[in-house]
Amino acid sequence: MKHFFDPETVALIGATENPFRAGYQLFLNLNYCFGEKFYPVNPKGGTIEGKTCYPSILDVPLPVDVAVIFINANRVPEVLEQCGEKGIKRVIIESAGFSETGAEGLALHKRCLEIARENDIRIWGPNCMGVINVHTMKVISFFRHDMWREKFLPGPVSLVVQSGMLSAGFLTRILSRNPFGLSKICSIGNKMDIDESDILEYLIRDPETEVIAMYLESVENGRRFFTLCQSTRKPIVVLKAGRTKIGAQAAQSHTGSLAQNDTILDAALRQTGVIRVHDMNELIEIARCFGIVNVESPKRTQLAVLTFSGGAGVVSSDTIYDYGMDLARFNGSTTEKLKKLFPEWMEPSNPLDLYPAMEKNGYYQVMQPSLEAAIHDPEVDGIFAHLFAFPSDKPLFEYEKIGTMLKDVNKPMVVWTLGDDTSSSELKSQFEQVGVPVVDEISKGVRILSALLQRK
Repeated sequence: MKHFFDPETVALIGATENPFRAGYQLFLNLNYCFGEKFYPVNPKGGTIEGKTCYPSILDVPLPVDVAVIFINANRVPEVLEQCGEKGIKRVIIESAGFSETGAEGLALHKRCLEIARENDIRIWGPNCMGVINVHTMKVISFFRHDMWREKFLPGPVSLVVQSGMLSAGFLTRILSRNPFGLSKICSIGNKMDIDESDILEYLIRDPETEVIAMYLESVENGRRFFTLCQSTRKPIVVLKAGRTKIGAQAAQSHTGSLAQNDTILDAALRQTGVIRVHDMNELIEIARCFGIVNVESPKRTQLAVLTFSGGAGVVSSDTIYDYGMDLARFNGSTTEKLKKLFPEWMEPSNPLDLYPAMEKNGYYQVMQPSLEAAIHDPEVDGIFAHLFAFPSDKPLFEYEKIGTMLKDVNKPMVVWTLGDDTSSSELKSQFEQVGVPVVDEISKGVRILSALLQRK
């Protein structure tokens, strides 16, 4: 699997100079990432962007680690045989038109698999967008060249996405709206040969991957997949589509995935510690936050809510209950610390409405001490802080101190912000640098805390 993720030499069978074809984007990406170790193949030969094209993969003069095929499906078996003759052992088929199209496509699928087994070839795909290794900046994909260059941030989160264009959509959203650190991006398509378990096993062992997020329409080998999930402490977040009858029918026509019993699948995922989500944005956001948080959470789910608004505290309480968690009861020491900040007429409780204390003492004199008191309370397992962001000529918090305390007591904290956009952005940047995710919706913050408290 390592050569799929980090090959030295790559050939593209189906290179084109037509800027309106996806094969041209593949050409641009591979030429940029591999330079002299990239070999484009086109039956017409000639050149593309000054780069020599070879009429056949057999004409490429040097060994090839990975061949990328992007041609009409009915021509793929012949080209696979040539790859076998050339001694190429790894092939990525990004073309569509196989098992997802019906009987004729299924016959092509079987023929390709026969050829691969006869020649000891491993196949990634077909009907996929390929693979991206952000740490080595190797983009073996038709993801548009101008949408990723100089935009990827190397980091701990790896994505496994069965759908090709959905993986492109995920990436576009991440890079344009909320960039965060990525490790590997895998679009696996129809899973003719290599499946989610092959990739999961590699990512579990990969030192550059700390969080694994997966969009799947089927699980090929349930026993192996669940055994792998159970074998690692790395967080695994799964969006399993096709859980309903109508969704399963859509999955069959999309990637040829067969329906599975969702009740059994859901129970198995829970037993292995996998965090299951039901929305694409939720998948990305929870994976992102696992990449930020640098503590291993306790196994209880007693939360402290610190807020500038009593109404927001009530909404948070309802949402916390919906996710099967509860509000912590502050211990005596915490209550005594908080009483010093509040007016005499108010008894501090959870959710903790800090506005009366701020009216009495001011924002800076209340927020930091209140957070510190909640963090050190042994009855509190996680903190949900509501912070009002406003323009200020000095930092609103001692961010490094908060991050260190959370790590010392092994507790997650999530922040929801409201207020000035520029100040919210600065607050988010400062908190996330010390391991505290910041969100823009109360429900999103509670869902993330729920996931963090399920951490293996």
